[in-house]
Amino acid sequence: MPTHHDVIADYRAAGRFVATPGRNVFLHDVGSGSPVIFMHGIPTYSYVWRDVVAEVALRHRALAPDLPGFGLSEKRRDWDYSVAAQADTIHSLLLQLEIEQAAIVCHDFGALVAAEMISRAPNLFTHVVILNTSLREHSWRGGASPLSLLRIPLAGELAMAFSRQWMLTRAMRIYVDWDERLTPEVMAHYWWPFEHGYKETLLNMSRRRAAADGDFERWREALAGASVPSLIVWGADDPTFTADEARDLHQLIPGSRVKLFEHANHFIQEDRPEAVGRLINTFLEGTL
Repeated sequence: MPTHHDVIADYRAAGRFVATPGRNVFLHDVGSGSPVIFMHGIPTYSYVWRDVVAEVALRHRALAPDLPGFGLSEKRRDWDYSVAAQADTIHSLLLQLEIEQAAIVCHDFGALVAAEMISRAPNLFTHVVILNTSLREHSWRGGASPLSLLRIPLAGELAMAFSRQWMLTRAMRIYVDWDERLTPEVMAHYWWPFEHGYKETLLNMSRRRAAADGDFERWREALAGASVPSLIVWGADDPTFTADEARDLHQLIPGSRVKLFEHANHFIQEDRPEAVGRLINTFLEGTL
């Protein structure tokens, strides 16, 4: 099996770094035509979109950045990784690329960043595609999660120090139905950031608030008032962000369409990547 370094070197070579104010962002930028930006969640990075991007890039310019602190993008222990700070960086990235408008496809935590950007600049995006996430505050703060332990001083550091790739594989299998996709090579890609600064990002994010008081209400108002075509794409087997979250978003966003994928989970990009990519293309072209 290729070493972690060999695997990520190939992925790095397929993208590039873009200097935004204060933070270097790794970006995959493929295809041509109208731009579509892909926003990943926790604990993934642009790699999660690889097969979706390949399909969308057949007809559009597909841009998949790593949020600061994630993937190959720059990481620092004391940085602000809140939703607002991430939105600042992605907006700066679009300015650097001279992109005035784009479609946005967002998943998990990336959907919160997208909602923040929409609340600031409602005309920035031409289309919105939302995958397994929630815009209800209690869905992010309620209950236990694998990240809960990280909030505890020392215990979090020990958990990160003793974490291994097989643990990440076991955790991701809970959220992927077609887990044969999680080959050793694929998991080497997902694990690489953990050995290159991402553990510190997780500790940072687990101990600081990602959203300020009133943010979720503001984001919901922004999406409810958005006058752009919106599509909600969902893996029906997600144990965390269930189909009830998709229904909530559908009721919130006027005129939105919903596509529920059976036999797909939270990481629908792994379970049904080509189908999701084709669906996005159809939606963007107004033929859905």
